[in-house]
Amino acid sequence: MRLTVPHYFDFGEDRRHVGGDLVRPNSWDGLRIATTGPFGIPETRDAWGAAADARPEIAERARVVAQVCRERGVERLASYGVGGATLELWLHRVAPGLQLTLTDYAPRTVERVAGLFPEAEVRRHDFAAAGPVPADLHLFHRIDTELSNRQWRRAFRRFAGHPILLVATEVIDARRALAEVAKRVRNPAVSRCGWVRTRSAFESLWRATHADRPLRVGDLEGWLLEPRGG
Repeated sequence: MRLTVPHYFDFGEDRRHVGGDLVRPNSWDGLRIATTGPFGIPETRDAWGAAADARPEIAERARVVAQVCRERGVERLASYGVGGATLELWLHRVAPGLQLTLTDYAPRTVERVAGLFPEAEVRRHDFAAAGPVPADLHLFHRIDTELSNRQWRRAFRRFAGHPILLVATEVIDARRALAEVAKRVRNPAVSRCGWVRTRSAFESLWRATHADRPLRVGDLEGWLLEPRGG
């Protein structure tokens, strides 16, 4: 079943930093810089590292990504919408020889991550508008909620000649889709956080540009996407 439905989340008191719609650079900056909960980015390297230590599931995802990079002979990996860059820190730990380019479209987020992570190249970049940065493999880790189906198809056209590893935030079913709709009905104070999709809805997004291979990435589902005809 091909379903794409709006995604909502209750940020509680932190909603004052987010507003009604998370999918904006200033809302992401507010959540990452002005809060100290699970979405916030610590101010110091030690605190950032300790936060990564507390996320073993992300460490496992990083090991899978590193293995894909080794198998493909990847020297530089570009990661998009990195947020707090916990996965990327783990990648540096498990594959220290891998060159990393980290991108995000939220300016204060980029500034903080760049200060915490001098081993990586960190730049402000909107992949949905500007396309890929130079790299051997392009990582979309839990950014699928950010774009509508139309925006994603445009983005995949910009990446048409490039291999991608996409790790989904969540792959939903019909019951989960109904639950998302019910969130908004039960609690008008929830913030809109983009979109969530069923498997067939995901796979329709890149069908014209990439061939896919499903891949389990730790606790999450993903796909390795190869350019068609390349």
